[in-house]
Amino acid sequence: MKYSKELAQNYSANRSEYNDTDPMLFAELESVGLVGKRIIDIGCGDGSHAAWMVERGASQVIGADLNESMIALAKEKARNWNNLNFLLADGSKLPIASESMDRVVSNYVIHYFPQAILIFNEISRLLKDDGYFIGTFNITDVEKGFEYLYNQVMPIRLQHRHGSVMIKNLIKPREEIEQAIADSALIVLKELEINNLHSVVDESYPYKEYIRKQSVLMVLQRVRRSG
Repeated sequence: MKYSKELAQNYSANRSEYNDTDPMLFAELESVGLVGKRIIDIGCGDGSHAAWMVERGASQVIGADLNESMIALAKEKARNWNNLNFLLADGSKLPIASESMDRVVSNYVIHYFPQAILIFNEISRLLKDDGYFIGTFNITDVEKGFEYLYNQVMPIRLQHRHGSVMIKNLIKPREEIEQAIADSALIVLKELEINNLHSVVDESYPYKEYIRKQSVLMVLQRVRRSG
């Protein structure tokens, strides 16, 4: 999703209002280890998470995002560290060497990619042998007869004390996510359903009663390459 300059600034200014699930994401990242690691944050937004990783001891962090407005905000944070860099780039085709990353992180971004296989293939390509992906994203179940809604857009309202931000997610089926992970030489080490209180399907969506959006946190590992 493309953020206008105003939307990006609104989101960034109220970022602390949307951080319900950040502690779980950070805990899993610290569990697999981030000190001294090379990490890429796909869909880095305003760079808040990438900056946190550098502060906690990562040796290098790269943030990538498609949104010019977000990258502009993120680059303000990069001035404080020489091992923090940001790229304006599509997360499914990044200008980064294969097998060069110890960790790949992504916070509520996977559900923006029309083809899940492309982003998980890219994650797998970037990771070194036995490297980890730690990410949060939405999976949405639909009632029988409404399967045609898969990969269509649904409006999501991010609520905060001073108002809300409207964004758009794709309705991603579990089957597509699971198949993409399996086909990308990644294995699931952990999956947790998490309660994202400030992210809800907007009331304006006519099919709201026929879908169930759930937020998940996954820890994946790249299978060691043969030879």
